[in-house]
Amino acid sequence: MKKLNSIKLVVSDLDGTLLDKQGKLSNINREAIIKLKKNNIQFGLATGRPYFSIEPFLDLWGIKEYVDVIIANNGLEVSVNSGPMFMSNLISKELVFDILDQYKEMPGNFCLYYEGKLIGQKLDDFMNRVSKKNNIEACVEDLYTFIKHDVEKLLLACDPMNMKTIEEFCLKMNDPRYRGFRSQEHLFEFMDIHVNKCAGIQTYCDYAQLKLENVMAFGDNLNDLEMIVGCKVGVVMENGDDFLKSKADYIALDHNESGFGKYVLDYFEI
Repeated sequence: MKKLNSIKLVVSDLDGTLLDKQGKLSNINREAIIKLKKNNIQFGLATGRPYFSIEPFLDLWGIKEYVDVIIANNGLEVSVNSGPMFMSNLISKELVFDILDQYKEMPGNFCLYYEGKLIGQKLDDFMNRVSKKNNIEACVEDLYTFIKHDVEKLLLACDPMNMKTIEEFCLKMNDPRYRGFRSQEHLFEFMDIHVNKCAGIQTYCDYAQLKLENVMAFGDNLNDLEMIVGCKVGVVMENGDDFLKSKADYIALDHNESGFGKYVLDYFEI
């Protein structure tokens, strides 16, 4: 492929994109990140995971010194390497209570992150899996009485078979106060209407004196939509959501086939 000289920053989602289904970073993907940096192209992560759960893994993946920015919590948190942390809009506790009321008949388990812990209505497979994966404590609480302040986001973990029901209900509600979206096959998220990954990338671009026209973004799910559409080059994994793939500039190989690394090495001829 012809190298696009205007690209100064490559940003990638984590789960389902940069990492394989075991949550591991392949040698090819790591090599691609290192070579980007050697060719003066910045690299960043853009993930739905909260920042506190990502930073400890950077050494394990062997990329800590190569990550210029972490756009976490779907754009709510923007952490610059050796620089500032930017925070976007929280979701008000009053709105959280309204969502809990609106979706009370929907199947699933409402959860949220609070002070490095995962808080949910019941200890289910999702909470146990996230607790083990991120090495955090999972606790059961009544969210109506537990939540005292505005929060980063609200999660609704569900059986993938029920996801379509939740998505259709969200479209029917059409509440302008929040964004509701599927971030994984078993996870639906609620955030302030202004928060998304592309907005987080824009925050970093403003800081680093870049433009979205200088950014290539990789993703696989609907929480990646804004950055896939908004950045100069949007690349979606073969395993990605069909609607998202219809919006992509290019399709990369499956995340289990090091699709990110192979695409980067080929595209930039490095």
